[in-house]
Amino acid sequence: MQLRKYESFFIVDPDLPEDAYQGVAQKFRGVVESGGGSVLTYAPWGKKKLAYPVKKKSYGYYVLMEFASGPDLIAELERTMRIDERVLKFITVKLDDEFDPEKEKERARPAPPPPADDDEETPPRFTAVREDEEAEEEEEEGEDEE
Repeated sequence: MQLRKYESFFIVDPDLPEDAYQGVAQKFRGVVESGGGSVLTYAPWGKKKLAYPVKKKSYGYYVLMEFASGPDLIAELERTMRIDERVLKFITVKLDDEFDPEKEKERARPAPPPPADDDEETPPRFTAVREDEEAEEEEEEGEDEE
């Protein structure tokens, strides 16, 4: 069986007690390992505000899990996530067609950090042009035409 590298991102009900998150982690790790795969990274991002309500919840507990497995395991993992009422949303993405454990050990990168809190403002991508700068540009254009 050829191993492939996958990334599964899921959002868990935020109202669960802390030990329930560990139970969810063990359950999904168990599904991957019992199917012949291996969990590479498991990164809980914590409780974050959702972009829109999901199952009447405004917040969710975000988790990112990278793993290596065969393609047949994905259906079982997603079926398990779909059945589990604690999971609000999930997505699984194939990162690489071929997984080489030796190369992965060499690359061994740390788990990606969680995104910044929603409270912090993100800087604008484009800077706004002030009105006085626009006026200067118009004056320069007028001088060039003469």
